[in-house]
Amino acid sequence: MARRIRNILLICNSYDGFLLEEDGRIETQIRQEYMDLSLSNPPEIHRVETTSDALDILAAGARFDLILTMYYVGEISVFDFAAQAKSYDRDVPIVLLSSYSREIFRKIQEKGDCGIDYYFCWDNSTDLIIAIIKLIEDSLNADHDILECGVQAILLVEDNMRYCSTYLPALYKIILQQNKRSIQDALNEQEQILRKRSRPKVFMATNMDDAMDLYHKYRDNFLGIISDVGFVIHKGDKSSDEKIDAGVDFCKYVKKENP
Repeated sequence: MARRIRNILLICNSYDGFLLEEDGRIETQIRQEYMDLSLSNPPEIHRVETTSDALDILAAGARFDLILTMYYVGEISVFDFAAQAKSYDRDVPIVLLSSYSREIFRKIQEKGDCGIDYYFCWDNSTDLIIAIIKLIEDSLNADHDILECGVQAILLVEDNMRYCSTYLPALYKIILQQNKRSIQDALNEQEQILRKRSRPKVFMATNMDDAMDLYHKYRDNFLGIISDVGFVIHKGDKSSDEKIDAGVDFCKYVKKENP
């Protein structure tokens, strides 16, 4: 885990900001979650209210490890913002947090590949933010930690943003709690650190192509795969083009390759 998420830009309006801080500052909640799960280096969060403010900060040279944005955050739409933000730093992950509605889902389908890397349904839970941070850190460190050091992995295949927003935090919480219990049995501090750092990575795919690519790349290190039954074949395909038994085909392929 050499590469970490240390600085987060959060774009949300005053109302969302109030919801986030109603039960205490979000930074405090995340730090507490990190402490409860024996995690180190909680990230710093810088909040702005509009996409225009965020672009001004990026244009001034500020760089972040992760950008989290709500949907209703100013006249510059989140999709246009993502495209412009990538022009300043093409590698920065951008995540859209939004309540689920037909209008927003239609917009996401229309925009396709606009620079936003992940879409999640927001329910004011810090569990989801921690899961997003861990998901991105896992992808950043995967090649070294898995291919060179032998860390194991779990693949989640799900194209519904409401379901993956529920599954992912639950999956990470189970893994981190299990990892915390394993640390308690370690013989010394060095072994504790090694066990802590060697927890399984989690990958998420939303289509068949990405699921296949991840499986082939890390095939010898998968602990298991959790898959939806139906999902689209190619990234950017409309949900109406979903293959209703794609998950069955994928699981059959994996079982044949690696029973």
